[in-house]
Amino acid sequence: MIKGKNFNEFKQYNFLYIKNILDGIENFKHICFYGEYESYVNFIKFIIKDNKLTFFDFYFSKLKESEKQVFYNFSNYDNIINKFNINQEEIYFSVNDIDDEILDFIIEISFKEILFTTFYFKEPSMTLWTNYNSQFVLFFEQDKFIQKYKEIAQSLNLKILFEKY
Repeated sequence: MIKGKNFNEFKQYNFLYIKNILDGIENFKHICFYGEYESYVNFIKFIIKDNKLTFFDFYFSKLKESEKQVFYNFSNYDNIINKFNINQEEIYFSVNDIDDEILDFIIEISFKEILFTTFYFKEPSMTLWTNYNSQFVLFFEQDKFIQKYKEIAQSLNLKILFEKY
């Protein structure tokens, strides 16, 4: 079983945590990208591989039963959900604890706007908010990484919608 962390346990990792999108847009340097699914997947997987530690939030346990219905259409739904120790408090998971099938599932449901996911990266410290109309925002704690990830995104055919340095 994949066990998550509650908010207090998650905070101990000192990820760049952004309370809401307006706080992020107003107070942090960021780049908003948009693009096709394949580019989106490749970009997220690149950041994960390039990063020391990655967590994501998975709010499935907080959904109402009627909101969970859309998940039943995924052929691998049972296989994936049964791997998680699902509860209301432990919604933060390390990418190191999951396999590629789960990561692909998390990315897909995010891209399809089925369930919003935030990815938290350590070294470099960044937070990726996903997905509004195939757009996602990468927030930075340090300026020195902005240009690198902007160039990577563009090389993967992601377009920049707006940015704040």
